[in-house]
Amino acid sequence: MHRAKGMEFARVLLFGLGDQTLPNINLLKQLAEAECPDALLRERSLLYVAATRARDELVVSWSGEPSALLCSAPAS
Repeated sequence: MHRAKGMEFARVLLFGLGDQTLPNINLLKQLAEAECPDALLRERSLLYVAATRARDELVVSWSGEPSALLCSAPAS
């Protein structure tokens, strides 16, 4: 995802965005509690950058439960 900054693609596939992989739980465990909100914001921002690289089509997949960083669409 880091390498996609500033680029644009017709189609983007983001896979493996399950609750066990994003955010990186092992990384968060190493941080002081006060640093966790900033780390989560950086992870969410990176995901946003990756998702917005798609010009025509974005596909997001996960296994198990989706990451908490993925927002569900509001009910209509």
